[in-house]
Order: sequence, then C-alpha cells, then structure tokens
Amino acid sequence: MESLKSFSEWIGRIIEQKELSAIPYIITAEGKIEPAEAEWHYIPETKTAQLSISYKNGLKEDIYLRQEDGKEFILSRRLYNHSKDVVSLKEIGIHLENINSDGPPEDDYFYHLENPRIYGKMVIRVDQQRKEKAKEGEFDVVAGNKWADPGVVTERIGASPYQPFPAILISNLKSQRGLVHGSLSQQVFFHNYLVHHKGNQIQWDIISSFKSIEYLEFQPEDVLEDIWYLGVTEEADNIEKLFGNYIKILRKHLPPLYGAKSTNRNTVVWGSWNDGVRRDIDQERIFAVADFLRENLPTVEWIQIDDGYAKESKFAHGLGVPYEGEKGIDRKKFPDGFKTFTDEIKKKGLRPAIWIGGLVHHQTDLFKKHPDWLIEYSYRIPDASPLDISLSEVREYICKALDFFTKEGGFEGIKLDFWSYAFEDSHPLLRGKKKSGYQWRRWFLEEIRKRIPSDGYLQSGCDIAMANPFLAEYFNNYRYGIDVGDGNWENFLTNFQWATACIALHTGDLFIPNSDSIGIFPKLSDSEVKTIITFCLISRSMVEVAGWLHLHSDHPRMKWVKKALCCPNNGDDVFFADYQYRDKAQLWGPSIWFICTPHFSLLKEVPSLPVRTVAIFNLGEESASYNLTIEKLSLPKAQYLATEIWSGESSLLAELTDINIPGHDCRLFSINLIDGVPQILDANIKINSVQRVNSKLIIEFAHKGSMELVLSHKPDRIKFNNSQWEPHIQKGKNNWVLSGKLPSPGIMELEF
Repeated sequence: MESLKSFSEWIGRIIEQKELSAIPYIITAEGKIEPAEAEWHYIPETKTAQLSISYKNGLKEDIYLRQEDGKEFILSRRLYNHSKDVVSLKEIGIHLENINSDGPPEDDYFYHLENPRIYGKMVIRVDQQRKEKAKEGEFDVVAGNKWADPGVVTERIGASPYQPFPAILISNLKSQRGLVHGSLSQQVFFHNYLVHHKGNQIQWDIISSFKSIEYLEFQPEDVLEDIWYLGVTEEADNIEKLFGNYIKILRKHLPPLYGAKSTNRNTVVWGSWNDGVRRDIDQERIFAVADFLRENLPTVEWIQIDDGYAKESKFAHGLGVPYEGEKGIDRKKFPDGFKTFTDEIKKKGLRPAIWIGGLVHHQTDLFKKHPDWLIEYSYRIPDASPLDISLSEVREYICKALDFFTKEGGFEGIKLDFWSYAFEDSHPLLRGKKKSGYQWRRWFLEEIRKRIPSDGYLQSGCDIAMANPFLAEYFNNYRYGIDVGDGNWENFLTNFQWATACIALHTGDLFIPNSDSIGIFPKLSDSEVKTIITFCLISRSMVEVAGWLHLHSDHPRMKWVKKALCCPNNGDDVFFADYQYRDKAQLWGPSIWFICTPHFSLLKEVPSLPVRTVAIFNLGEESASYNLTIEKLSLPKAQYLATEIWSGESSLLAELTDINIPGHDCRLFSINLIDGVPQILDANIKINSVQRVNSKLIIEFAHKGSMELVLSHKPDRIKFNNSQWEPHIQKGKNNWVLSGKLPSPGIMELEF
C-alpha cells in the first residue's frame, strides 16, 4: 500500500533508518487486524503529516505526526468506532522492521527502568532470554522479590506492575546513538514493547495496551487517543542524558503535578513503621516522639502512623478497617479514636498522616461479607486481594472509607500502600471492561485528593514505583526501595541500583523520590547506618525518619540524624561521576554522587558556602581506594578545600588522590572554593542566607537549637541577634568548629 510506504519513509527519514518499514495495526478479541485502506498527507511547511486508516471491522484511525527539532517526532493516534457494534479492543500497535544499529547485532540492547527493578541489571541484550528467578522463599509480599515477582517476567518490555518511567532506549554497546520511545499520555493506554532480531536487523513493536482488563469495550461513536514520542539520542552511553530530549518534550505534555509542589521537598515525615517499630505503636509513645521532634528536629513536619492501628493487627488491614467503623480501631493503642489523636498532633504543631493499605486481607469482615467485591490475586498474594474498582458498589464503599480516614479521622496526609495492583497489573483483573486500569487509577487518586488539603501529601508505596512522572499528577513522593532498617545489606544494594536509575533521570523536580527512612537502626553497624544516611542525603530523597527517637536522644548516631535532617532539599538535581551504566563491573551504580549545593542550605553559588557536596560509596566487601578531582565534579580550575562532613577534617581537594574506604562504608565531603576569605565548611542547622560585608560574615539561621558550625578561619568576635555571643570554639584539622545553642532563629555576625 503506497500510503503506508510513504508513512514508513517519513518516519525512517527522521530517525535515520533508510529501509524502515512501519505498519500500524489493532488487536481485538478476534485477532490482529491490519489496515484495509490508508491515505497519506504531508505538509512540508509545518513538518506535519497525517495517515488516515480504515479497518475492516468498521474502526477508523487518524495518525498525526509532527516533527520536532532534529531527529524526533510526536505521534498522536485517534481511533474511532464508526461501526454500530461494541468492539472488544485489546491493543493497538505499530510494527517497525529493518532497524539498523551502529554495531554488531549481538551487542544490540535495550534499557528500560523495568530492567533493574525486575532483573537486577541495567542493560539487557535484545536476544537475551529472560526467566523468572528460580529460588524459593525469596518472594516478600511487602517489598516484592528482589528481582521478579511471580507472573511479572514476560517478553513484553514495560508491562510489569512497577509503574516504571515510561520510556525505552534501543542501542548498541559499541555506539553512542540510540532510538528512544516514550509516552506523552497515560489517560487510557500504557506502552510496552517487543524487540527481536530478524536476521541482523531489529524489529520492534510499539504497543499501546490497557492495564487490568482483558479488552476494552469500545463503544460506537467513541474516540480513543494515544500520544507518544520517538527520537534519536546521540548520548546512549550516558545514563544521565540518554532520555534528555524525550524529557524536554514530556515536560510540555504532563498535567499539573502535585509532585512538583513544595510538599515533602523541604520537610520530613516521621513514620511509625521503620527502625524496628512496625505494628508496635500506641498513642502515648507517638505523642512523646512528637514532642521530641518539635524541640530537636524542626524540619520534621508530619507524624505518620503506619499499619498497626487496626484491632486486627497481625496483617495489613488498611481499607478493611472502615468497614468495621470505630470498632475497627485498636482502642488499647488509640483509646479515643482517630480524631482525638489527630487533634492532639495538630496542637503540638505537627500534621497527622496515616498509612492506608489497598489490599483487603481474607480474615477481615469486609472480605467475609463481600468476597464478590474483591479480585482474585493469588498468583502474587495468596491471603489478600485488591478491591474491584470497576464495580459501582466498591467505588461507593471506597468513598466512605476515605471519608472515615480524612473527614472523620482528621488525617491530612496519606501513605498509600499496596494500592496499585488493580490499576497497574497487565493481567485481566477487573470484571468491568468499560474503562482501563489507568482510567480507574485517575478516579481513585482524584477521590483521595478531594479529601486532603492541597498542601497535604500523598505518598505512593508498594508496588514499589520506578519514577513514572504521570503518577505525580496526584502523588507528592514515591517509594522506590525496600525497607533496610532490619540490617539487610543486600536490600540496600538493591535500593542503590534502583535509585541510580531513578535519580539519573533528573526529574526530581517533577516527582520526589523517597528512600527508605533514616534512623538510629540498632541492628546495623555504624558504617552501614552512616552509609544509609549519607545515601538518603546525597540522593536528595530523604523524605522520612523513623524510630522512637525520644528514647535515644543521647545516642551517638543522633548527631548524624540531626545533621542529615537539618536542611532537606528533596528532588534537587544529583549528578554522578565516573559511571558507565553499560559496564557490568559497575552493576550497583556509581561510586561518586554529588550535588551543587551545601547539604545544610538551599543556597547555590553563594560566596563562602560549599560549591559541591560529594559522597563516595564502597559497596564492596573489601577496602578500596578512590580519588576526587575538579574534572569529576565539573568544577572550574581553582584551589578547593574539602571537608569530610562526618569526621570534620579538612584538606586540599588536590590532596584527595588516595581515599581509602572500607567495605560497606562511605565518605561525605563539602567542597569550598579557596578565595582568601572565610568559608563556611559545614553546619548542622539550616542556613537561609549568607552575606560578606567587609571583614564580616552575616549568617541567617532558620531554626533554634544546638548548633555546630565549621569555619575555615577563627572569628574574632561573634554577635547573635545583635547581642554579643560566646559559643565554644575548638581548633579542628585545618578548620575551626563553633558550637552552642541558638535560643531562636536569627542573625549571626562573625567578624574576622
């Protein structure tokens, strides 16, 4: 068909594939259907094209293509049901053949954020067979199997339930060039892929499918639209840049995002699950930790009670609790119910949030009385089920349940856990087939957002997500990792790898990544706790803290916790040094991470403040040596002072040529430009502003409390809020350390 040939040539010319063949198709319950007729129009002046297609079953389709700058275009598919019948539509696709890479076929590979989430690797070769992990006993219904849950492995790339960043790279290990496809809408469809070799060339199916339903009942006169991006990258070897062109376009198509708002960016959530607490909670201890937080950790804004508030507390209860009403709350833990608890939290100057689990356990009254409301989900979870949201009576119950927690209970933030199964699974789960899982996802999340304040937060828990920014239309942050507080180093390695994939996107301003919470973690060694805290700090994903901290006020690790929490800047840009994601030797991620701000201030490129904060991680078992250079940190040529944040020692950056780090350990440095005037090298309290006035440094502190300030020079005189102030001053290694207690936020003048 000549029109399809013109369609193929147009796409091939843009993405530089001379012999490309591109065939659109649809798949219904009856099977695959290719175009019966097609008409092609191209307008050179506007770089736009239209392919109009008729299918033999009465469906018609318009495919609109617009060329963007260079080697990329946007494709919009509009499918019309002009028949008189309901069509059982399963998916639509485009089959691409004769794709040539710039290297030997055996080195052709794809990169998708699903790769590390399922298979524990960044790169998967096109011809590699992917299989389920065979070991028994590793599936964990809370965190998921470290690599693959049951039923998740498939030849379909991007079809897992893990909400991955919606893009794929196809490239060659010998090349810097690659093809990138990405979603520009998730109103109805999700994109998944089939990639194979045919001879020495790649064939690629770009498929638009529906989550959670076997097929969509496509009604007469209805219209479906799908929008996506296809382009060429010349930086396929750089994990931080390979999706860069797509992300620029994506930002223009995303809806308004709660994830882009300030909630969770500069304040922290205390959550009751981690650091050994789990379901062992009660109102009295939570009030005690709340008082401690207000006095000692001023950036903690939220108190979040996790699973354990229900009368039946041996299993995740969640949305089953409201079915029993106030009787469902454990009165030994919350004697007067939720409203009294949340009112008291607000009186203490904090905000209340609650964990809600979307699964309904089979021992609950809700399951026993309404088993028909639930989805058969035993292929993954044998003793709990998601609610079938396609049923009107289920939706009515969900609204009442949400009212129970928010309107009646007074909670202003929600950790939504075990929620995504009915919306993100690619298996046919829902009975109703008039809407896709993504359409029901929007309904559910909109109902939550109606019930919490606009500055309240919504956190996504399991299934553990992989940076899908479309979720940020409703969510403020997403947990991407496994709980680590119980001492499992392998879990931390997994988190590190998954975080690398998420952080490399540079989309934290759209959707905040949330690491597992920091805390005292008594089951871990000092080095492992320090490594976890350092990682949460440097990855700008420190949304949570945990543990009965009021019982550990004098614990040596509390100094680390206080310093790490002094100035959260979640979602800020993070950069890697010396990292090649295609290198098997760097499986877990980069050793060197850095940010372009001090860890204790939101200020950037301000004289007398650090120009970089740098972390070096040794994830191995044995000691290893590392070095830092201005080139690795993208700094201009000059002299710099490096201060190790945890030890307080300072030295010239140029001297850090042999940094020895034991296994399972790390180092954290602030880097200051040496310009002949006093520098602030480190602090454990947030600094709002810094000014140089003649021989003075004028510093504005955001909070009161115990202060430690590391300086390059010893001050002669110090004032605080215009009064003479005499902190303790101690000579450090190539620096000076000021310590004392600030009675209030305010202005400090240091004269040198």
